[in-house]
Order: sequence, then structure tokens, then C-alpha cells
Amino acid sequence: MDVIYPAREIYLGLPGCVYMWIILVCGISLFAYVICKRYLLITECQADPRFSSIGQRISGLFTFGIIQKRQPRYLLAGVGHILIFWGFVVLGLRSVDLITQGLDFHFLEPVIESSPGRIYNSIKDVFELLVLAACVVAIFRRAVVRPKRYQGSHGFEAYLVLGLICLLMITDMVFEASAHGFDDSDKAWLPAAGLAANLLISQDQNSLGIIHQSSYWLHIIAFFFMLNLLPLSKHFHIITALPNIFFRKLTKGSIKPARWGADDIEELKTLGVEILTDFTWKDILDFYTCTECGRCSDNCPANASGRPLSPKMITIKLRDHSYRNHPVFGGGKNAGKDSRIAGGIISSDEIWSCTTCGACEEECPVFIGYIDKIVDMRRNLIETAQNPKTFNQVLMHIEKTGNPFGKPASKRADWIKEAEDISARIIKKGDKVDVLYYVDSFGSYDPRIQNIAVSIVRGLNRAGIDFGILGPREKDSGHQVRRLGEEGLFSFLVEENMDTLSSISFNRIITTDPHAMNTIKKDYPGSFDIVHYSQFFLSLVESGKLRPGNTPPTDNIYTYHDPCYLGRHNEIYDEPRRLLMSIPGIRFVEMKKSRDRGFCCGGGDVILWHEIKEETRMASLRIQMAREAGANVIVTACPFCLIHFEDAIKTSGLEKEMKAIDLMELFISTL
Repeated sequence: MDVIYPAREIYLGLPGCVYMWIILVCGISLFAYVICKRYLLITECQADPRFSSIGQRISGLFTFGIIQKRQPRYLLAGVGHILIFWGFVVLGLRSVDLITQGLDFHFLEPVIESSPGRIYNSIKDVFELLVLAACVVAIFRRAVVRPKRYQGSHGFEAYLVLGLICLLMITDMVFEASAHGFDDSDKAWLPAAGLAANLLISQDQNSLGIIHQSSYWLHIIAFFFMLNLLPLSKHFHIITALPNIFFRKLTKGSIKPARWGADDIEELKTLGVEILTDFTWKDILDFYTCTECGRCSDNCPANASGRPLSPKMITIKLRDHSYRNHPVFGGGKNAGKDSRIAGGIISSDEIWSCTTCGACEEECPVFIGYIDKIVDMRRNLIETAQNPKTFNQVLMHIEKTGNPFGKPASKRADWIKEAEDISARIIKKGDKVDVLYYVDSFGSYDPRIQNIAVSIVRGLNRAGIDFGILGPREKDSGHQVRRLGEEGLFSFLVEENMDTLSSISFNRIITTDPHAMNTIKKDYPGSFDIVHYSQFFLSLVESGKLRPGNTPPTDNIYTYHDPCYLGRHNEIYDEPRRLLMSIPGIRFVEMKKSRDRGFCCGGGDVILWHEIKEETRMASLRIQMAREAGANVIVTACPFCLIHFEDAIKTSGLEKEMKAIDLMELFISTL
């Protein structure tokens, strides 16, 4: 019997191709309309330059978008997603073929029936089975396993789209299988169609004809229904993921300005994000692109400690809000009266719970940014005096004295005098040194962190380095100030520090604190050769200028904690470990959550001056991870991490079992 072409069959007096044209025109027109409405919101939002470094963006698009490098970080779910993605890529030609068949255009038929076409059909069939299996596993995980990270997601939409994908695979398998009853000339290996054919083996020719046509039209309707469902649901990411990866943020650790293109923040009517359109167009694209996989929240230390923060839920709430207020059909619930974002749609507790550690951004497979959005919302809370009152005195101290302690600038270098066995030159205007040691506020005034500063100076003295400190002329780097949202004060600190830095001559800056290194390197104008002390002292060890010779206590087992602004934000993982391992006889173990999956201690930003309600302190959770790894000494290279670890050890009653130490203190003790 001849092959049946659904396009040439008569339905209610009209050939099938007429219905296909109606479905195609209506489906594409509706899709174009919906996409246009979604795009209009993007055009109403703030500017965000994302067209630099095109080569790097294209490379990342291939690595993270096409190959999907980040997906296997969650192995089972990641492999399943890759199979579905590549299934759609491979099945793209098949979809075009089926649509053109319905239009009674058979220009692809010679290609499909050629030898390469037969190979493609076999590959296509394999991917149909793989995609079907991946969808079934995904449905099982959501319905039965129920990972905690899926909580709060739009579950019905997930089941609906997974069901539609399964329907597309099954209907094509049945359509292909039923065709074999009419044409036995196709000898290609078709495992999916063969499986379906085994279920149809008892059907007569008439029944096969009905099944053949029904499966075709069901497939076409499901295809166009799903196409138009995507931009109306959480599965918009199927369309927006690749553009979002292309336009990803390229500089980790930096903070966007209050407004791109605004030279003077005093000219802005509002600061930060008050309403939806205060976000940038890329922020809106982020909302559209969220897959609701929950990886961000699963790796968020604030979420793990019981703080009222879930990065995933922030995106979901803002996307739902954008869909309500800028709907595809009809007017929004608050048309012309947009709801307040900071302190409204997103609560103040959520906003202040974030430590800006970057774990969420590091894990997101589609590169959704969170830190810039959090800081922008904080800017608005600061601007409208909705910040925690504890910030006010600290910010006033920084404004008046250049440090959060409110202590006189004249005492900024007193720690040098108190340590009699070290010396440091205080640089004056016009002076020249090889290395500028930027101590920052905590190294200058906090008694515990002064010990780290002393160790650094002692190491510089031992190595014979030509260095100096700014002393009274130095002001706080402003890292915390900017991430708290006080943009005006940050600009003031930058201006003051830049005036000082421009008045002296130096080749390199080293810092105690990764936060100071990060903000001077990425938030200040100009380009400085700035490194963290762990990088600098490793170079001294490897060049032979310093040689640790003393062995630490043999009963100590050390582990290293990656500070967020040294690790994730600046990708400095190996240097601190190599410096640590240069110590003879060191016994070292690695924690499970390390390097780019390191777990934040909870310090460095808001928590310095504002207590957030939480079930368990982040530092306590981290100490427990160190114990589980078999360590009794946790080493870090950030003063704020050290403060929080030592406090967590005391409050947990573990003084006899655990110890926290800064890497520089440990290193100097072995010289």
C-alpha cells in the first residue's frame, strides 16, 4: 500500500495542508506576539552594556551553552538536561521535515531518503529514546524523590512541559512506526520506531492509517502548543538561555554602578531598584531565563543556615511580578502603579541576608546574576532610610574618620609601634616604594587582625622587600560600604584613596584582606597591580627569598577554607594551598565543599554590623565540615573568616578540639 501523506488527506472537505497552514500561521503569529510583549518590558528597563569582549562571549556560549559545562555539577539531573537539550538540537531537522510534510512541501524528502538521511534517522531515533527516558526520570525525581531544591518551583508547569516533550517523542515514534505498514522499503535502523512498531503489530492496515494520521496531527498540535507555552511559563529559558549565557557578566566580584551612563548619582531621581523598570534589561532577561532548578538556593550558605533567603525564590517572585504587571494579554493587576520591589516584593530580611559570596552565581547553569540585584535593592533601602539602624553609626564613622571604628586616622599605624621586632615605612606624598602594603581598617584597628598585619610586615622584613604603608593617609577601601548599598560614601572613599595613591609611586599593592584586593582591583578606576598576600609570599618562597623550615605540631591536621572574595570572585585557589603546602611536614585534608564550591563563613559584609536571624551560624556549619574532613585546624586567608571561625569555635564549646588560624600567621611561625 502507498504511503499516506496527512497533508493530502481530506478532513471535513478540506485537504490537510490547509489545516497545516492555519496552524502554522496562527502558531507563529501568536508566538511572535508573545515574544514581542516580553521584549517590550526589556526595552523599558535600564541600560546595561553587554556587547564587549565578543570573542570571550562566543567562547563561553559554546562552552556553557552548547556543551553545557556546568550541568554535570549535578550529575544525574545535569546529564538528563544535556540529553534533552541535544535531543532538541538533533530533532530540529525532524520538526522542520514534519511541518513541511504538512504543508505538502517535500523538499527535504530527498535528503531524508539519502544515505546520510538514513544515518540521521537512526541518530534521531536514538535521541528520541534518550529524551523520553530523561523526561521520565525527571518526572520521577519531581514526583517521588522530591529534592529540597525544587521546593517553591512551579511544579505544574514542569510536569506539563515534561509531559508535552514525552508526547512529542511518542507521537513521532508512533507516526514513524505506523508508516512501516505502508512502506517496507526503509531499511534504516530505527530503534524508537521499532519499539513502537512492536506495540502496533496486531493492527490492520486501516487502523494503522488512522493511527498514522492521528499521531501526526497530535504531534503538530503539541509542538505549536508547547512553542507558545514557553514564553508564558518558567520554560521560557528554552528560548532565552543561550542569549543569557552570551550576555553573562564577565568580571566576577565587581559591582555595577548605580546607573550605567550616569556620571553623577545626585542627578538620579531614585537610587537603586524601587520599581521593576529600575532593573536593567539584563536583569529582566535573567528573570525570564531561570530554570527553577534550585541549584542556587541549594548552594546558598544563607539558605543553609536558615536565613530567610532563597536566591531561586527571589528570581521567581520577581518574574511572577513582571508577568503580572506586564502581561501578554490585557492590563496588569497594577497597571500604571508598579509595586515596590525593595522592601515589598522582596522583603528587607531577604535582601540583608545575602553575604554576596557568589555561590549562587557560580552554580547557575544559565549565569543568572544575583549580587548586583541585591546591591541595587540595598541602595534603595539605604536611600529611603529603610536600612538596619546599626548601619547608621558605622557609616557615620567611616564618613568622618575613614574607618568603621570611629578611631582617629592618626592612630592608624600604631600597631607598628606596638610590635617592637618589626618596622614599616610610612609613605609620604611624593615617596617611591616597590611594594605598597594596603592594611585597610580591620588590619589597622582590630586587635586580632593586627596580628595578621604584623605577620605580613615581619615576612616583608625577612625577605628584604622595599615596602611601605600609608598610615594616617589611608582610608577604608570601601568594599563593605559599596555592598551595603551606600554608593555616595563609597564614591567619597574612592576619591580620597585615589588622590592618595596618585601622590606616591609604587609598583605593586599587597593586601591583608581579599575584600580590599577585590574592590581596589575591580571597583576602583584605573588598573593596579594588586595581589593578596598569599600570592605575594608564594612568589617569595618559590624564588627562594623565604624558606619555611620549622615543622608545625605533628598532632595537627590542617584544612584550608577558601574565602569567597579570594576564591570564587577572583579564582585564587592554588596559591594559598601551595603556600600552605610549602611548610615542611604539614598534614593536610580537603573539605568536600571547597574551591569554587566553598562554603561562606558568613562574614565580610552585612553580618559585621547587623545580626541576621538564622537557625545555625554559617561559621559553625563550616567548622563542622572541617571536623568531618578529619581536621582539627582550619586555615583561612581572610581576616573576617578568622574572626567568625574563632567565635564559632568558642560558642560551640570546641576550644579543645578545633583551632582557627590565618595562613600568614601559620606561615610566619615556620620561618
